This record gives sequence, structure tokens and C-alpha cells, in this order.
Amino acid sequence: MITGHTRIAGVIGAPVTHSLSPILMNSWIEAAGINGAYVPFAANPDLSAKDLRALGKSGIAGLNVTLPFKTIAAECADQRSEAVIKTGAANLLLFGAEGIEARNTDIDGIHSALAGAGQAFSQRSVLILGAGGVARAVCAAARQGEAAQIFVANRTRSRADELAKTFNGESLEPDNIEDALHSADIIVNATSLGLDGQTGPSIDWTICKPGAIAFDTLYTPARRPFMEGAKAAGLTLIDGLSMLIGQARPSFEALFGVAVPETVEADALLRKALAP
Repeated sequence: MITGHTRIAGVIGAPVTHSLSPILMNSWIEAAGINGAYVPFAANPDLSAKDLRALGKSGIAGLNVTLPFKTIAAECADQRSEAVIKTGAANLLLFGAEGIEARNTDIDGIHSALAGAGQAFSQRSVLILGAGGVARAVCAAARQGEAAQIFVANRTRSRADELAKTFNGESLEPDNIEDALHSADIIVNATSLGLDGQTGPSIDWTICKPGAIAFDTLYTPARRPFMEGAKAAGLTLIDGLSMLIGQARPSFEALFGVAVPETVEADALLRKALAP
């Protein structure tokens, strides 16, 4: 039961109805036996950094931040982790008496997803599709993991240029990625294309190198063109569900001050929630 003593946190985005974070976080809260609740906040797409700062005075513990607010989440903070400073994006805001602290646990989630599949960035060529907050986290994780090459493709070339420069990579037009596809060991969809289950980045999967990895940072709906195309071409698949769980663990511990209970089988729980 929620009372005046309940510690409240949540996730904010536009849209946010697809988010599985409330299912996962509330399962951990129940298993940990704490007086807490984690709720979705559906925001207007024009939400500003000023609006987020106002939420910091609401009494809630903090927020995970999803599309399209990760860059303004970084802007609104009083304190920023090194990862947030480097990427210019945050997916976790902690509200306290000293102000707002921004962190980027997406980087943890990306490394966790790769490790769970027995993979890593080390000495790999990485093609990143997109230039928003998630793409920034992928670039940071790839650099941390000592990737050999980073290519960034985005429909707005100037944003790709900026991101590639920040992480010592190379920018590409989205319609001119053939050479990168030939050489890429890891291809990452860091766009929102696929949330509708119909659209996806334009990719000729037949020219990808054998053994390449297709990493979709999205996890819903269960079937998306990016993953379907990669699967048909025989590529190794990693979906965003493992990234979600990987970033949620440090988020939960920061928001609620307790360790994640190991009694919850997070992957099985969320895959059941995604099932038709």
C-alpha cells in the first residue's frame, strides 16, 4: 500500500506506455520488501530542462529518463557524473536536498548486454545508427571497451559529425553506409525506429560480414524489422531487453538504496510481459 512514507521513483518519456521498467522495478521492490513504488510519467514531447528541474522539488526520489529527454536530463542537473559530462546525456536523475544529480547507467547496460552474449567491443568495428542520447551512450561504451573503429550514421549529418568528433569516430550519411556494413563487427540501432513494429533503419543485411552482431537498443514490440532482417541474414542478435536490465540494476540501487534482489528472474519476467 502506498502511504505518505512510500519512496516514489519512476520513468519519464514520450511515449512511456511501452516501458517495462515499472514491471521490473516494482518486482524488485516487492522482493526486497521495501516501502517503495516505481511509476511511469507520460510527458508532453515539449518537456524542457526547466520542467525536469521542477519535478526535482516534487518529493519523489528520482527518475529514469527515456526517449526523447536524455539530453535535457543532462542539462537540468546540478551534478553530473563523468559519463554524463562525456556523453551529454543522462538516463537517471536523483533528486535530493543538494539538488539534482545526473548519471548515465545506459553505458552499464550496453556492456552488460554484450557480456551476456559473450561479446565485447574490444578491437571491434562498430556502426552506430542514430545520434541521440542512446547513441551517445553506445559511443562512450565502445570507447571504454577499446573498439577499433566507430562509425556514426544519422539522418541529420551535423549531429553525426558532432558525435563522431567527440568520440574520435567517423560520421556517415544514413544512405551511404555500405562500406561500414561490410566491415562492421557490431551494428547498433540507437534510433527510435522500430517502436511501431513497422519501421527500421534501411540496411542491406546481405552485405554484412559473417558473424557480425546486430544490437537493437529497443526491446518492444517483440518483432521489429531491424531484428527480423538481421535474423534472416544469420547475424548474432542482441536486443534491448538485456540492456534494459543491465541499466536498471544500478538505477534501482541508486533510487532505493538497497541491492537488487537476486530472487527475481528479470529476463523471464520481462519476456513474459512482451509475449502476445
